[in-house]
Amino acid sequence: MSNIDPIPSARLIGTKDRQLSGWCNAETGELVADVIVEPGVKVVDIGCGDGGYIGFCSARGADVTFVDIQEDKVRALENRLKENAQGEVRGIVSDCDPIPLPDGCADIVMSTEVLEHVHDPQKFLKEIIRMGSADATYVLTVPDARGENLIKSVAHPSCFEEPNHIQIFEADDFISLVESCDLEIIRHEFLGGFWAVFYLLKWGTSLPDESINDAVHPATIHWTKAWEEVLAHPKGDMMRESLNNLLPKSQMIVAKRAK
Repeated sequence: MSNIDPIPSARLIGTKDRQLSGWCNAETGELVADVIVEPGVKVVDIGCGDGGYIGFCSARGADVTFVDIQEDKVRALENRLKENAQGEVRGIVSDCDPIPLPDGCADIVMSTEVLEHVHDPQKFLKEIIRMGSADATYVLTVPDARGENLIKSVAHPSCFEEPNHIQIFEADDFISLVESCDLEIIRHEFLGGFWAVFYLLKWGTSLPDESINDAVHPATIHWTKAWEEVLAHPKGDMMRESLNNLLPKSQMIVAKRAK
């Protein structure tokens, strides 16, 4: 038997970290705190990526629609979800200008880590809002400026050029954007301190000719192990919340249409 400890999975630790912040609670059915997904609820995900969040909603029996510009990801996700879905599953390939969905078609609309990629975030957000019913809940996230500026100091310049991040949102910027689109903010939270430090180390230790996906350095391994121990500690929640508020990777707003 090998005495070498296995390399910890940053993805798994990051997922656990996000779940401890209230995301994808399988016991309560909450997508995020107080946003419950039930069978028959219509959920739309704009910029679904690999589909972790919409996958949670599908597993809860929701009717799910997801949109992304990357056809391979949309089709792979569609095939995967249809294997066990109890509700409807629909994947749409689109650049979302406009989004090819009718007004008022969703009970929950989410768009996570997308607004930072677009030239006109207000126009894009209004298009997202259009799809929600009168009482729809909107779950929105963007990278936080503190984590972005930390990573920007060591990341390749292309990370902050098209088609990557071309907008950086301070907390006040994000609040102003959401309120300018006639949404009422229910909750504004900061997330992902683990990822802010992880990507600082990931970029900082990568070689000039090395893909960020291929870069594996002891610093990132030790940080992932350390954070795993933090999450298991009796004071882990306190430490996680402190880092999230001081150095978040992302910020989240849960909102509804203003009355």
